[in-house]
Amino acid sequence: MTKPEPVKVGYARVSTIEQNLDMQITALKQYGVHDAMIFTDKMSGAKKNRPGLQAAISTAAETGGEFVVWKLDRLGRTLLGIIGAMQVFEANNVLLVSLTERFDLASPMGKGMFHIMAALAQMERDLIRERTIAGVKAARERGALHGRPQTMTPERMEKAAELALAGVSATKIIPVMKAMPGPSIAKSRVYQWVREFKAQQQAHPCTIDGKTARRTK
Repeated sequence: MTKPEPVKVGYARVSTIEQNLDMQITALKQYGVHDAMIFTDKMSGAKKNRPGLQAAISTAAETGGEFVVWKLDRLGRTLLGIIGAMQVFEANNVLLVSLTERFDLASPMGKGMFHIMAALAQMERDLIRERTIAGVKAARERGALHGRPQTMTPERMEKAAELALAGVSATKIIPVMKAMPGPSIAKSRVYQWVREFKAQQQAHPCTIDGKTARRTK
């Protein structure tokens, strides 16, 4: 008795509505993904709430088949985001296949690459946390000297650092800061903190996806 083919779930993403998904969708179909099993998003990989990706992951987890992407960076802009998705696949016995990188979690090489990427992602987390803690300490010292309230709480600083490193602009970080628990915070304070954080990254960049985390305006 022949073993049935695993269900193939495809995911395609472009960063803006002006960009075209056709090339990715064509590649997914050529691999054997049916139209009904192709999920898409037209938004930045920095956004955590991507309906198409969430639906694709849920479907793949239910079927226990293959999750197919044209390229690994379709899962997210940062190594942390990609690893997070890969861990969900591994926990649900879903095979991740990247058509461009020829990446297959079912193969020994694919599994080895996954563990290397996971180790790099953990190092990235540690670097972000280390620099955030240093920033919190410096901010507290400045606040103690000048007698001003600490509106950028440690929790806000850690979240703002994560978003800034993912390429999110200060303008988009502001509403996230305002929604978090803590004292009322002014837009100018968030702009100032992000500007100082980016300056610190320019002086001591950490690595994300093989590139330095330097950001320019």
